[in-house]
Amino acid sequence: MAEATLRIKTILCIIDPTTNEQRSLHRAAFLARQNGAKVHALLCFTPPQGVAAEDADSLLAAEQRRHELWLEELVKPLRVTDVDVTTEVRSNSDWRSGLADAVRGAKTDLLIKSASTRSPLRRRLMKTSDWLVLREAQCPVLFAKRSDDAAIDKVLAAVNIAATDAAHAHLTEVVFAAGREVAEQLGAQLNVVNAYTDSKNFIHPPDLAKRAGVDRQQAHVGDADPEDLIASVCQKIGAGLVIIGSVGRKGLAAAVVGNTAERILDTVAADILVIVTPPDA
Repeated sequence: MAEATLRIKTILCIIDPTTNEQRSLHRAAFLARQNGAKVHALLCFTPPQGVAAEDADSLLAAEQRRHELWLEELVKPLRVTDVDVTTEVRSNSDWRSGLADAVRGAKTDLLIKSASTRSPLRRRLMKTSDWLVLREAQCPVLFAKRSDDAAIDKVLAAVNIAATDAAHAHLTEVVFAAGREVAEQLGAQLNVVNAYTDSKNFIHPPDLAKRAGVDRQQAHVGDADPEDLIASVCQKIGAGLVIIGSVGRKGLAAAVVGNTAERILDTVAADILVIVTPPDA
């Protein structure tokens, strides 16, 4: 059995510079209070373009200060409730690239980001900020999607118990462990889901339930694409959080957009916790 995976003492919270609605900050505040964790709020912005050279430095300084003041206003409710929070503002000609640079070097227990809403085609064709975060993060990533802070009473963990290669077999155990741990922390019911491709690869629900340590009715299987089944089960049971694993990729494979963790960002309404494990785990 895999060891517990979530020991949250430090949280990196990504601030979206394009909106006043910061779901990621709400989740960070909740988890910080629950775990006694420290929060580092990071904002990357793109300076105005097409500015005369002689005005560029002063305008950049003004924009930097404006974003710093805005970020301080955003985190004020956390400070009022004694959450230990620090802030950082970075500028980059492309804020997404700046975000990737910051995430790449971050040493934190959890990264939280509001999930962007994209069409399936756009998600596949462009390097979105979500895509960049998943490629660069060295820790679990929580994508905040729910617009409210209602309590989560059901957690859905997506696994593949038929995986035979070592990396994905290990990943399955890690997701099981994370699901049990998170469900216990939230006082929620743990459900598990496993897709299979055709009848010859049928997954027996009792086997899945036994592996997960849940009742039979909390184990869901189906002959379907994983992202379709996850979305269907999530809606059916009213899960507030989906946990899914992803084996880290290197080289050319890392440039490919479209693994299950990325595709469900646009198909489920729940928050999504992605557990990334190294390919050689």
